Amino acid sequence: MSFTMIQVLKEQYKEPKDGYSVKWAYVEACILKGYLDSYEYFGNEADYLYVKQFVDQMYDVNGDIPGIRLDKYNIDQIRMGSVLFQLYQIEQDLRYKQVLDLLYEQLKVYPRTKSGSFWHKDNYPNQVWLDGLYMGQPFYVQYIKQFEDVKNYSDTIHQFINARKFLYDDQTHLLKHAYDESREMFWCDKVTGHSPHVWCRAIGWYVMALVDVLELLEGENVDREQLVELLRETIEETVVYQHDDGMWYQVVNMQDKEDNYLESSGTLMLSYAILKGVRLGYLPNRLAVHGEKAFQGTVDRYVYEQDSEVRLAGICKSAGLGRNPDTGIVRDGSYHYYIHGERIVENNGHGVAPLIMAFHEMLLLNKG
Repeated sequence: MSFTMIQVLKEQYKEPKDGYSVKWAYVEACILKGYLDSYEYFGNEADYLYVKQFVDQMYDVNGDIPGIRLDKYNIDQIRMGSVLFQLYQIEQDLRYKQVLDLLYEQLKVYPRTKSGSFWHKDNYPNQVWLDGLYMGQPFYVQYIKQFEDVKNYSDTIHQFINARKFLYDDQTHLLKHAYDESREMFWCDKVTGHSPHVWCRAIGWYVMALVDVLELLEGENVDREQLVELLRETIEETVVYQHDDGMWYQVVNMQDKEDNYLESSGTLMLSYAILKGVRLGYLPNRLAVHGEKAFQGTVDRYVYEQDSEVRLAGICKSAGLGRNPDTGIVRDGSYHYYIHGERIVENNGHGVAPLIMAFHEMLLLNKG
């Protein structure tokens, strides 16, 4: 593959388009993390300045960010907070710290399931989606690490254990997208509470959350072994379903369905988590080939150039469960929904962000 082509896409993507803009939202947060990774690993000052300018544009004249809704409990909005830690550490600008404090205070009173996990959103009561672990837990851990005198990470560890306990499917040995503790939602199994299917990007969110939290906990006085084991188990059992070309299907365990498709974003998230997990020693070295193959397979199949612009195709635009609060569309979690109910798009941030992150891990692997 041409690393140069990915570098071009990375630079081109600094111009907001293709479904993202300057706003407080989780997709934008993931894109910015990719550029912060680049700055941290390779010292590219332009990447850091891009992130800083992006964030600074969201503040109003009063020093507030209107896009943050403290009257709403939505774990997605916590994700952007993770971007501010590094900005505050470098700039010592109190505007960044004030936002970090606001989000952390909201987490203190955030609604939870009876078993102790954060709800996905207040309009999805009693529900835990794998997505939410990536949105909330790295922020939660990093705030405690940087600012709290008493550093207790047991809540985060407990919530990861809950996800394994309540979302694991014994038949496929994979994690389902979500569960409803109340068993009231129309999409859930009334015995297990599970949503019907295994969505590739949901597993991607989960393993990225695990590897990033493990990195944050390095040097802390905490037993990380349970999280390491969760990461190893999930990767070992997911690579069983990896396509010969390196990618994973949108509905992971239904490879034989003719209309199922190999999906970019989830594959790249898995690539990032595998490569980073191997680099940091949480995963055995033999798994690195699966991360490399996932990255290479995605680039070979879906990265191309058109009219002097590099494009990434094969991205599921979005997927969820229940009634979409923005569109009113009811998402039933069926196989048909995951395959035909959401558009397949190009250069969407859900895919480009993990492409940039996994690209950095590939560079580090080759450098090593």
